[in-house]
Amino acid sequence: MKVGFCGRWDPGDKNAWSGIYYSTFREIGKYYEVEAFHYTWPPYIREWLILHKQVQKLSKRKVAVEFLKGYAKHFSRQLDKDLLKRKVDLLYVPAAPQLIAYCTTNIPVIFMTDATFLRIQGYYDSFQNLAPYNIRQGVEMDKRAFEKSAHSMLASEWAKDSAVKDYGIPPSKLTVAPFGANLDRVPLPNELKNGRNDTCKLLFIGVEWERKGGQIALDTFYALQKSGLPVELMIIGCMPPNPLNDKNITVIPFLNRNIPEEATRLFTIFQNSDFLLLPTRAECAGIVFSEASAFGIPSVTTDTGGVKTYVENGVNGYTLPLTAGASDYATLIKKIFMDEKNYSLLCFTSRQRFADQLNWETWGKTFCRIADALIN
Repeated sequence: MKVGFCGRWDPGDKNAWSGIYYSTFREIGKYYEVEAFHYTWPPYIREWLILHKQVQKLSKRKVAVEFLKGYAKHFSRQLDKDLLKRKVDLLYVPAAPQLIAYCTTNIPVIFMTDATFLRIQGYYDSFQNLAPYNIRQGVEMDKRAFEKSAHSMLASEWAKDSAVKDYGIPPSKLTVAPFGANLDRVPLPNELKNGRNDTCKLLFIGVEWERKGGQIALDTFYALQKSGLPVELMIIGCMPPNPLNDKNITVIPFLNRNIPEEATRLFTIFQNSDFLLLPTRAECAGIVFSEASAFGIPSVTTDTGGVKTYVENGVNGYTLPLTAGASDYATLIKKIFMDEKNYSLLCFTSRQRFADQLNWETWGKTFCRIADALIN
């Protein structure tokens, strides 16, 4: 079987869509021959989209240009033409409803995404206050992509619930397949941290400080410090809005996984951490939760969006209500950390959760099962 990998980004880039393109491309390639269909914006499309943004600024509205019908029809037509020249048996389309919504091919499609366009309205800041026509076109496009697909792989139960309730997609056409860990290599059992550190080492990873709950994480660190617990905080992926003058806080604005030395540094940081602390305000799925579990690190996070598909209370961490504050996070972390026996057990079951569900091998087997059923 030959699978067409059809997307908006380069599947060879480890940073594309948080590494999901690279990981799924590599996993599918273990089982099938893969042909990549990767599209970039031509100049005239880019200019047309910029014009849309400028016009909407006058009415203080935003535009998600990739969810405009004109954008989608352009790339759907391009894909139709390419499929006549480059033959494949099956199409895999990750997070790119634009490329198949108006496509006329009869080739079976497996669509993969972490959220419906309708469910994400107002949930992420980037999808707040969109122009009404943009929302209408985006919902139409997204729904058509689900309907066009022979099957859809969803990153969480939250996404599946929306596909069923909001778009009327039959559950039989949907499969929840959690994302794995985007690691060049998974740590071996003998590379995992043996028990807790003497100092509680917290790890916060996120590009968007506010959406990921950066201030709550910082205040949690201060609350633990005030309680007398020796604690350190590592912030990776962003810069806090205000300067931090505490020797127990380390900030690394960016680590590029495409650079071996930086990927190795991230590996070592995970190895030495005690908790992943991510009080996220909005989260469709959670690659970082899978990564933490791979290192046997419990996650302390928020019950929002698709998080509960990745973090199960008492198994590989805990989810707190969206209303929880820094004192709630601090109390929970200290309670877990001070009970060394239960902390070690939580680390063990975190790694087990990764091995059972939160890995790309399991995702790949699910893809194979769906793909083979569609073709055979």
